[in-house]
Amino acid sequence: MQIIIRNFKFFIFLFFLSLNFHSYSPAHMRGTFFSAEDAEKRSLELGCEGIHKNQDKWMPCKNEKELHIYLRK
Repeated sequence: MQIIIRNFKFFIFLFFLSLNFHSYSPAHMRGTFFSAEDAEKRSLELGCEGIHKNQDKWMPCKNEKELHIYLRK
């Protein structure tokens, strides 16, 4: 019985994890660029100002919080 409960908890965990990735992923797929010029162009399209760097990629808007606000509009 414990094995069934443990497996069920694991299944529920994976289910909610997949929901989280599904909602988060498209925002970044629409907001990460390899060049600063592409990020600047997207920034103008979105209506926000500036760009910022996240690890090795460029993103529109002055920070990630602002980017998510503009992507939801």
